[in-house]
Order: sequence, then C-alpha cells, then structure tokens
Amino acid sequence: MSKENIKNILLSLFTIVLGAFIGFNVWWTDSGVRFLGLVAFFLIPIGSLFLSIALTKIMIPSQADISFSTLSDKDKYQILKNTIGPKKVKMINICYLSLFFIFCGATFLGLVISVNNHEKYQLTNYAVTQKVKIKAIEYKGKGSSYAFFDFYLDGEKYSTNLSRKNYSVGDSAVIIFSTHNTDIVEWAVDFDPNE
Repeated sequence: MSKENIKNILLSLFTIVLGAFIGFNVWWTDSGVRFLGLVAFFLIPIGSLFLSIALTKIMIPSQADISFSTLSDKDKYQILKNTIGPKKVKMINICYLSLFFIFCGATFLGLVISVNNHEKYQLTNYAVTQKVKIKAIEYKGKGSSYAFFDFYLDGEKYSTNLSRKNYSVGDSAVIIFSTHNTDIVEWAVDFDPNE
C-alpha cells in the first residue's frame, strides 16, 4: 500500500468523523450555527466517496489511475476503460459505489442512533419539566408550523420552538428539557423514557 493511499484513507476518515462530530453538535440547536449541519451533510458523503475509492485501489490493484478525477471525467474514464478493459472498470465501479453507500449510510445511521441515545440519556438523567406559554406560531419555509416559546433555567431565559401540535398563541404547554444541554427540548407528553 502506497503512502499516498494511506494518507488518502486517513484524510477521508478524518473528514467523515469531522462531519459526524459537527452534525452531532448542531443537531438540536436552532441558532445561527445550524448552517454547519449542511457542512456535515456534505463532509460525510465526500469523505465516504474518497475513502471508498482509496479502498478500491487496495481491493482491485491496478497500475492505472483510478482517482476521483479519472472516474468523474468522461475522457479520462474512457482512457481508463481502454487501458484496463471494461470488465475491470465495471468491477471498480461496483466496488467503490458499494463501499460509498455502506460508509455513507452507516455514518448517517450511526449519527442518528447516537443523537437519539444522547437525547434520551439527557432527558432521563438531567431533565426538568416546565410550563410554558406559546408566544407565536410560525412556519419554517414551506414546511410544518412551529410553536415558539420561552423557558427559564437558573434565571436565564431561553427561546426555542417545537412542532405546533394543536397549540395556539397564548396556550400553555409543558415541556421537558435537559439542564445539561438546553438545546434538548421536547413536549413533555411526547417523551417516554421506556421507548
């Protein structure tokens, strides 16, 4: 295995882990840093793609260049096909695409499971409930409507929103939130620690 390929594998793994780390840390937030979730959304697939190509080079050895630039450029791809033959190119395509979907899917699945487990842990161990008053109902883009409200912890005010349910402006509702991470908030009626 070449030093360049090892470097590419390590860089790809770092990109995937960085994307997952960013995604995990901005999952609950509703502030301006939420856009970093888009960065994570791109980092994970990009890292997965380059990792799958690097591992394909190990699994299907070839003297020909099977880098991303070769596989994504029509002319270079045709030269590769002529050099090593269509059968080997097909094997390369199947290999790196399969690995890409495996790495990308596994990372996103792992991220969702980690987020759910962390949220459940926080709300099981550090939760308090609080009665809040709905101060606004607004739409986010073309999606569903959300109920906006304030809540308090140690005299400090926090503002957030949750899916509207059947609430109207002025209604009271009970929320549950983590005292260790005030971004983790749910309607109390929706939280079941046994799920």
